[in-house]
Amino acid sequence: MPADDDKASAEAKNAPERKQPPRIVHLLGGLRAIDVRAEQVIVQIASNLPVLAIQTPAYAHLYAVLGRLGLIPIGVEFPHALTMEGRMPPDWQAFFPAMGFRLMDERNAWSNIRHSASRDGEHAIRLAASKCVTYLDLLNIRLLQLSAAYNRTLRAQMVGGGKPHGFFNNGYMREVDAAVHAFLSDAGSFRDLVAEIVWRFVLKETDQVTTLATFLKKAKGSNLPLVQELLEAGKDGGWLHSFSDLRNNIVHVAPVGRSQTFHFCEVREVTAVANAMVPSLHYAVLNKDGRIWQDLSDETDFNDKEAIKAALEQYRTYFAESIDGLAFASKTIERMMALLTQVRAATELKGERMKITDADIIGEIKVTQR
Repeated sequence: MPADDDKASAEAKNAPERKQPPRIVHLLGGLRAIDVRAEQVIVQIASNLPVLAIQTPAYAHLYAVLGRLGLIPIGVEFPHALTMEGRMPPDWQAFFPAMGFRLMDERNAWSNIRHSASRDGEHAIRLAASKCVTYLDLLNIRLLQLSAAYNRTLRAQMVGGGKPHGFFNNGYMREVDAAVHAFLSDAGSFRDLVAEIVWRFVLKETDQVTTLATFLKKAKGSNLPLVQELLEAGKDGGWLHSFSDLRNNIVHVAPVGRSQTFHFCEVREVTAVANAMVPSLHYAVLNKDGRIWQDLSDETDFNDKEAIKAALEQYRTYFAESIDGLAFASKTIERMMALLTQVRAATELKGERMKITDADIIGEIKVTQR
């Protein structure tokens, strides 16, 4: 006869799983994992383009299971009844394998800081927290938009069936261009806001710093570990430096895809389970070392066949090991969230969730059904 603890453990293991909401897990490369709590989770490009089926794991384990198959989650949609009616968008949250829903957690934390600052008359803190909440919303949406653009581009290329091959540029790739541009613009503004928050509320400086570039110049003398981490990330070879170079190149030099001779996508095949191959869209944004690719073929004579071949081979070499745009956006946001968590702790700003009581209700409450 098992001990009481063993019996309880066995009962828990065999107990039916509590009903959980359906979800659509967005994956790198433009794929989707559809989990409706049925026997299988379907990995697909679209409903008419399934690519893989896996046995449905426990609800909390799905992200790890997908990751072990090389299918990396970047966000999750939780549709509901009003979504089906077209009255509300699904609840979308960015997801990071190492940090979960950290962006949502940070948004909630800074929203609480905003509320407390507003209540206490702390105008400067309220303004900074309000900006932070806004940019966190924007980054969340920009990742969704980029993932959606990837999915549409991939679907258009694969709808005819067959194995993917070669470079291409279809009508939906312009949506990828636009989404990358929007992400870099908003993430750049958020980067500057984080630098300003550190300057004002961690270092307690009073003169104006509103950009990362200015912060890096003025904060060089600080020995604070957080500042040192920012300085390291912002110098040549650091992740913030790579991001800033790409952002500046696209915003100030040439729009996405207009600073190089060739601009294409590629559908690659990724090995998942049991040697099954799944398609994944690749859109190059940076060289493998995190630097902007220096296109040396700007002066290519397009009347010279051999010159065109040489330029295309140069591009092919770069593209083969380039950093993908969606992967870059997701990783950059993840790094920004890890940094923001440290920044919030260093500011020692406290927040309290808004509570609505009877005293806040004016007039009679009326309940209506639609």
